[in-house]
Amino acid sequence: MFLRTFMLVILFLPTLVRGETWIDVGADTEAKYYVDTDSILIEGENTIVTKKGIYTNVLTDKLEGDNSVVFKVTKARLELDCTRELNRVTQIDMVNEQDEVVWSSGYMDKRIWLTINTQGHSRTTFDLVCSQNH
Repeated sequence: MFLRTFMLVILFLPTLVRGETWIDVGADTEAKYYVDTDSILIEGENTIVTKKGIYTNVLTDKLEGDNSVVFKVTKARLELDCTRELNRVTQIDMVNEQDEVVWSSGYMDKRIWLTINTQGHSRTTFDLVCSQNH
C-alpha cells in the first residue's frame, strides 16, 4: 500500500508561493490534478512548479513503523527539464482535510529523472508549464 500511494504522490510537491492560481491538468480514477501557475520558477536549466492531487476519497497510508497518515491531498515540488522532456518529484506533502500537512518527504535531491508520458496529466503538466517558459 505504501509503495502504491508513494508512486501516486510522487507527482506532487509543496513550495512556498506568493500566490496560487490552480489550473486543472487532468484526472484519473483516484484524483484530479492541478498545477499552480503562480509557483513556476526557472532554476538554471530546470523549471520548478507545484502540483497537487485532490483524491476522490480520504486515503490512509501506513508509513514506517506503526505510523499511519490520513490525507485527502498531495502536493509536490516538481522539476521539469523542458528541453529533454523529463521530470522528477523532489518533495511530497500529504495534506489532510483541514489543510494541515500530516507527512512530508522533505527535499529529495537525488530523485531520478523520468520521461514524460505521451498523454495524461503528466503530459498536460509538461505542456502547460514548458510552453509558458520556453
